Amino acid sequence: MRRSKTNSGFLFFLEKIVRSHPLLYFITRYFIRYTNIFEQDANGVTFLNLDKKVNIIDVGASDGIASKFFNRKLKINKIICFEPNKSYAKILKKLNIKNLVVNAYGIAEYTKYYKIFIPRYKFFSKNLDLITYAYYNKQALQDKINSDFKFKKNISIIEEKIYLKKIKKIKTKIDLIKVDVNGHELSIVKGLSKIIKRDKPALIIETGDDIKIIERYLKKYGFRKYLFSNRFSRFEKFKENYPLNTYFLQKNHLRFNII
Repeated sequence: MRRSKTNSGFLFFLEKIVRSHPLLYFITRYFIRYTNIFEQDANGVTFLNLDKKVNIIDVGASDGIASKFFNRKLKINKIICFEPNKSYAKILKKLNIKNLVVNAYGIAEYTKYYKIFIPRYKFFSKNLDLITYAYYNKQALQDKINSDFKFKKNISIIEEKIYLKKIKKIKTKIDLIKVDVNGHELSIVKGLSKIIKRDKPALIIETGDDIKIIERYLKKYGFRKYLFSNRFSRFEKFKENYPLNTYFLQKNHLRFNII
């Protein structure tokens, strides 16, 4: 649900305009799914020291925007997607990506049903769900709607139950995990703990409220936090001011030593 950060003032201004009206945002997001546009700091995956053919877990796969990006940038062996929203799961299954596995449920520390909230924009007789804004906290979602959209007269918030599952075993060795779930990241990291301990994959996690807890949790397994600088095409250590996406890496993931 976080606003993407770019190095271009023009792109930031354009995004602000797109997000000002729910219909404009819905249409733009619809057409973006047919492009290879993704967040700029995700380019860091091409600078990681990974296997020649990589296996990826994409949690919060949405409409496939990240999976398509990875498929274009990396040599893929398999992408395993987890997406509990049924509409998005259907879209994922139609993507023209070889060896894409779609699981129509989410990941969590414990197997359970979970409640999320989604903004719905009423356009004449049509109900347009802004699924990328889905959030577990109704008030926080309402605050975000008030902040982003200038035109919010016909926006309501609906409730949806999703299925979350703890992953006990994945036979495939995992090289990279991407997590983007609007505030549920810590539970997912814990739900994937066995795979993280076993394979020690590189992780790219959307920065949310629990990012510092995630940092402490992953530090036990030898991971350190990094940001990726598009300007200098390199990973950098940092203390505060977390980026849009935080990389959690071990030394073997880095091609070059970082001072």
